[in-house]
Amino acid sequence: MYWDKSDLLFLPVGGSEEIGMNANLYHYDDKWILVDFGISFPDETDLGIDVLLPDYEFIKSLGDKFLGIILTHGHEDHIGAIPYFADSINCPIWATSFTIALLKRKLKENNKNDKIKLKNLNIDEIFEIGSFKLKAIRTSHSIPDPVSILISTKTGNIFHSGDWKLNNSSNINENININDFRSIGKDGILAMVCDSTNALVEGRTPSEDFAYNGLMETIPKVKGMVLVTCFSSNISRIKSILDIAKKSDRSVLIIGRALLRAIDAAEEVGILNNLPDLLSVNDLNLIPRSNVLIISTGSQGEPNSALNRISRGADKYIKLKKGDSVIFSSRKIPGNENAILKVQTRFLEMGVEIITDDDKNIHVSGHPSKDELVDMYSYIKPKISIPVHGTREHIDAHAELAQKCQVPKIIKPKNGDVIKLNGSSPGVISKMDFVNQVYDAGEIVSINNERFTVRRHSLWNGFVSVSVVINEEGNLVAPPQISQIGVSDSNTMDNFLISISLKIECLIDDNMLNVSKSDDDIINKIKKIIRSEFKSTFLKRPAVSIHINRV
Repeated sequence: MYWDKSDLLFLPVGGSEEIGMNANLYHYDDKWILVDFGISFPDETDLGIDVLLPDYEFIKSLGDKFLGIILTHGHEDHIGAIPYFADSINCPIWATSFTIALLKRKLKENNKNDKIKLKNLNIDEIFEIGSFKLKAIRTSHSIPDPVSILISTKTGNIFHSGDWKLNNSSNINENININDFRSIGKDGILAMVCDSTNALVEGRTPSEDFAYNGLMETIPKVKGMVLVTCFSSNISRIKSILDIAKKSDRSVLIIGRALLRAIDAAEEVGILNNLPDLLSVNDLNLIPRSNVLIISTGSQGEPNSALNRISRGADKYIKLKKGDSVIFSSRKIPGNENAILKVQTRFLEMGVEIITDDDKNIHVSGHPSKDELVDMYSYIKPKISIPVHGTREHIDAHAELAQKCQVPKIIKPKNGDVIKLNGSSPGVISKMDFVNQVYDAGEIVSINNERFTVRRHSLWNGFVSVSVVINEEGNLVAPPQISQIGVSDSNTMDNFLISISLKIECLIDDNMLNVSKSDDDIINKIKKIIRSEFKSTFLKRPAVSIHINRV
């Protein structure tokens, strides 16, 4: 350990130099708290992985020194890891009402609803966790009930921004007060840990009214069925779409479990009221296409989403055709571009029109652009700027902006950096070797697990299986059985496999192998033959599985 018990530390477990998986530890007086605990979703190179998770081993090792988790809002990249580690979380979790409502539903879906102690995070109310004093400050984002967190200690105060922007989401009555931020700055802030997502974007992020007006201009012009896809937790956007559907005489069908979960949570806490009667899939054939609007999950091209299923023509009830339109009222999260393009291409091949925010003003971000970041620095006036929530490009741009705002000290973090904030020389004093976890095949394992090495190897080189049956005397009972997947579909493959089978027979019959030889000896010698022959003939080194059966 390279720090003192009294040190004020910031330690990003995830979310620095990456989009997603936000998890930020703070240390003071020999105790720790965590702000947010999120996930990331794999891209096409992640070989069947379901979910990417932060490394939890260090947090678990803290034992009773780990006092609690505070959630800034309910997006998956900020709360998504909690159900996966629920059995190991022995501390309370504080969150605002909508975030709690979402989290309760996620925990219930994972049969973990009795595992976690949830505490309500009230706006502007000071509460204590050990030697930390905390206060939630109302902000605005693309989800209801987002907050920034003021963390106060005797050594200094930290402003953790969470995801934010300065424009209100007016249709769900979220009113932020700029004076709250000015007041925090007047009290003195040692460090500001701040969202970098739009640090490359000039100007200001528009309000939800901007997207509403663009959708209001676009939807009534569609002659056929309209499908709008957006982030499932963007209740303000969903409310806008429902209002526009009513004004354009369209009945609404909502599909996607995450959407239904978010709407149910919003109704519970009173954010969505007086919802119209919604269609069921069985109603679609009873209503003219020009009077139907579908709201769907899948804006990021997720393989198991409703939108992806519809684009493949695999949905039993929803079939889009020429004259219909799909509206992407969302941004492309970095890394998802190819998946989104594939979905859009399939729709275009059907003759369906694709409308994105490149075509119309149908989406606004939930993150601050450059001018809002400048404003926030003028309000908070931190001594130290720590840009997070972004790739290295975003963090570098944010750091450059903070320098122009004359912040005395700028620290650009990497996941695992132990950053000391107190003292005369704040900066990185140590490095934790965090290794991301993954949820795969129903269990949590390291991303460095051998199974992923095998999958990658098989992806590029194919897979060969060999089965050998040997009797008590060490003789073959039958010819070796060999099969391959993904190496080659050449017409010569059958004869090639027969030739290898004969070589394995010769190997065993040459008295090099007998009853006293171990299975490992046999396997190693057969593997050598397989790899040599496949490499010389097909220029591939396939993954090999060999089964020795003794009878």
